[in-house]
Amino acid sequence: MKRTLTRRQVTTLLAGMALAPALLAQTPWPAKPIRLVVPAGAGSGPDIMARLIGDRLGQRLGQPIVVEPTPGASGILGADKALNAAPDGYTFLFGFNQLMTMNPHIYAKLPYDPVKGIAPVSLISKGGYVLIAGPNVPFDDVAGMIQHARAHPGALTYASFGNGSAPHLGMELLKQRAGIDLLHVPYRTSAAANTDLMANQIQVKIETQTSAVALVRSGKVKALAVTTGERLAALPSVPALKESVPGFELTGWNAVWAPAGVPTAIVDQMSRAIQATLQEPELRKRLGEMGLDPQGSSPSELDQLTRQESAQWGKLIREKGIKAD
Repeated sequence: MKRTLTRRQVTTLLAGMALAPALLAQTPWPAKPIRLVVPAGAGSGPDIMARLIGDRLGQRLGQPIVVEPTPGASGILGADKALNAAPDGYTFLFGFNQLMTMNPHIYAKLPYDPVKGIAPVSLISKGGYVLIAGPNVPFDDVAGMIQHARAHPGALTYASFGNGSAPHLGMELLKQRAGIDLLHVPYRTSAAANTDLMANQIQVKIETQTSAVALVRSGKVKALAVTTGERLAALPSVPALKESVPGFELTGWNAVWAPAGVPTAIVDQMSRAIQATLQEPELRKRLGEMGLDPQGSSPSELDQLTRQESAQWGKLIREKGIKAD
């Protein structure tokens, strides 16, 4: 028996067909593994931190977090990979402040837009750096390093993980404040630089707390000073650099960003999940042992911090005429 649809039935059917794509688009997030791109090498401080946090974050979200270390060009390669990915909520950047607050003022052109090409998600942690030296250098503190550098201009070499990186800028500022001349040797990764430091191929470098604390505790390098305003609980016997060079302070932080265009609902959900994860006592303890101060923030708070520090670093970089090679 042939059935004829009424006008009302046809209208209802068409309306349902029109709604179908929208309903499909509302698939609960996340529905598959999430990529967390780290613009640093495997085994580096940021990579270790991302994996530590990612394991717990994945459990909270119900999907695995796949950490992808992507080193090179002062973090630019990793930032490019993450921020130019599809804005579908399955690729995030686990980066550091330099990418958004220093690089834009040092490089004439970047493959990512640090203002319009990002969606801030959450601050992760704050911390500083440690000025470390090879095991056989003829000094044990900052005063000794400065004295040796003045006696041998240009003879001491220092490493960084790239021109324009925070450790590079920090050492250049230290050179200026202390009135010394050191030779810069840029590396592709911090891990490679640390290997040469321990082998006395280079003499000093500024290293992230995360990596430096383990190296210092192992006895493979000397800790000359920390760059934070106060001494670190993780390295209580190591003086603050400003105790020898008044006014010198260098701090850093890690955060998560998404490509611009990721739905606000996903950004907010990811932000809340990160903030909750960073409140877990065991995770906070582990991060504290690494010399890090867990944070967590709303997207708007991260955006405000980024804009504020970008203005500060931009002014300093312009005044000093610092540019990447």
